[in-house]
Amino acid sequence: MFGLSRRTLSVAALIMGMGIANLQAQTTQTYTIVSLLDYSGPFANRGKPVEQMQRLLVDWFNETRGAQAGIKLDFKPIDTGYDQAKTVQAYERALEDKSLIGIVTFGSPNVIALQNRLAQDKIPAVHGGPSYSLMKPGNWVFTPLGDYARYFAAATKWRLSTWTESRPLKIAFVTFDGSSGRDWAQAFQTRIKGMNAEVVLTEFVSPRALDVSANVAHITAAAPDLVFLATTDQLQPALLKELKASKFDMSRIVNSQHEGLSLLDLLGVPKDAYEGTYEVTSQNYADQGTDAYKIYQSRQSKYTTRWSADTLLHYSSMMVLLDAIERAQAKVGKARINGTEVFAEMRAGSFNGYGLLGKIQFDIDSDPTQGADSVVMLQQKGGKITRVSDSIPLAK
Repeated sequence: MFGLSRRTLSVAALIMGMGIANLQAQTTQTYTIVSLLDYSGPFANRGKPVEQMQRLLVDWFNETRGAQAGIKLDFKPIDTGYDQAKTVQAYERALEDKSLIGIVTFGSPNVIALQNRLAQDKIPAVHGGPSYSLMKPGNWVFTPLGDYARYFAAATKWRLSTWTESRPLKIAFVTFDGSSGRDWAQAFQTRIKGMNAEVVLTEFVSPRALDVSANVAHITAAAPDLVFLATTDQLQPALLKELKASKFDMSRIVNSQHEGLSLLDLLGVPKDAYEGTYEVTSQNYADQGTDAYKIYQSRQSKYTTRWSADTLLHYSSMMVLLDAIERAQAKVGKARINGTEVFAEMRAGSFNGYGLLGKIQFDIDSDPTQGADSVVMLQQKGGKITRVSDSIPLAK
């Protein structure tokens, strides 16, 4: 046609195809997400499974919604050893990458180290754990899980709903000796003011402790009606086994979702050691029909992770960041976005938990501890995890 040979037309088609491919490559914006993790500190055994869960979600995003939105995310995990000084060093190195658009954090040392820096550097962070009372209004850290003190207070109210005695409900609050544990204990004391309940023991256990018999002796001597255990992967099994051996009434124990019932099972803790105990959790992990589980199930064979409390603490934080990046990109089309625009989406929007969490609503200007809106009570019963409450709204 028009005197052109078949070879010429083929070359022209090839050049056109290369041009379209180059155009598509040019319109894909590449950004970096940094994950601050613990591979060498008190939560080192969580580091790799959490990293793998985060990587699973980023890779899923890149191959699905990211590809449609013209976004490619580079995921960079960094060890901070659950240490403030190492967090600062890691953060300084991360800032050298000008494509950095968001950070996911792991524990209170990360939050303490960064909360006063992020606004200055225009980098938002989403925390993969509970919020803390030490968090300041207006900071750039978002916490989908919200405040654990609210969780413990909700569980206390739930227990009080069947409490028939006139005297106050006696509570033992047992946690690990660290900034997170001390913050939870202090905030919980504030949250239960006005309830017919009193804390008769606050027990801080060294995260490196190998013998918890003395701690358990303190608990049994206090004769509590309710015990909150919010410790670590190493301490939780040890405390439960020792309490069981002491013939303590295990139905008085409430596990934190940090060390939830599903995690105890995966850690190989004998089920009879925690039979009857409860868990207060915002995570609907027992339901395998949720969108969150379907995403995980579709890709789990490629990653060394687990569907359990410890990794799921970080599921919603990563999904909130991915959603905010996608929303920010949609507003500017094919142009590049920055941390400020991602921050604006997180600050202004509400997020769904893909069935794993309920509605997530942030209010960092006045209450940065706000996140998930409800919890449920689970119980280890007959060797299985059973739900024993309706959704319990969390106090604002």
